[in-house]
Amino acid sequence: MNELGEFLKSERLKKGMTLEEIQEITKIRIRYLKAIEDGDFSVMPAMVYAKGFVKSYAEALGLDGNEIVKKYEYLFKEKEEENLSKAKSYKKTTLDLSWLFSALKKALVSILIIGIIGYGFYYFFAQIKKGLAPLPPKQEVSQTVPEKNETPSAPSTQENVTSTVSPKTVIEKVSETSKKIEYKISPASQSYKVEINMVGEKCWFSIKVDGNVVYEGLMTAGMMKTFEVKNDITILMGYPPAVKISVDGEELPAVSSPSPVTINIHT
Repeated sequence: MNELGEFLKSERLKKGMTLEEIQEITKIRIRYLKAIEDGDFSVMPAMVYAKGFVKSYAEALGLDGNEIVKKYEYLFKEKEEENLSKAKSYKKTTLDLSWLFSALKKALVSILIIGIIGYGFYYFFAQIKKGLAPLPPKQEVSQTVPEKNETPSAPSTQENVTSTVSPKTVIEKVSETSKKIEYKISPASQSYKVEINMVGEKCWFSIKVDGNVVYEGLMTAGMMKTFEVKNDITILMGYPPAVKISVDGEELPAVSSPSPVTINIHT
């Protein structure tokens, strides 16, 4: 990654710009900009962030961001393969540990069941020794029979109210971390609309709808985009405080963190 970082740093110095100025333009934190120049992408949350940051950095220098990312695509692929290898190694270790935890869990459940059964037998025989207590007398349940001339009451109109209420999209937050927020949605129809409004100055996005990348780029103040979603949408934002997101007209809670955040909405 040093080759790409040295190129961008050289272009920045030619234009007499500082990292602080690049941060102000792109809303990308200096630690990430410096990591790009140093070729150290280990601090990035994910390689998709790295591509977006490089693209925004290049555009801030007046370069073609897409062309720069395409030119150095092989560097990103090398890094992704390295991360994939590490992930497989970690997954293998996790699976080995999960087998041990599963065996311990089954053993504990078996011990608990045996203990409950043993206590049940102990209690049962203890009651036999003491003598069983007499059963409580049966209570007759009286049934009220309507008289012949009594007219049955009409059903309450309130019972039919629910049938006239129109369905509404239900949104539930499933989980939240400093880098990712997940929502589960029960749409009122077969699809739902997600609206993104820019209330701040600038923000870089990478958006996937039903598994396909539908938008990548920089949105500025006053811009708005609407997406028709069937199953799921993933929104990666470089500067979340500048963004307002609504689902079928219902506004999601604002994200105050200045660091990149991914919002995942799915059925």
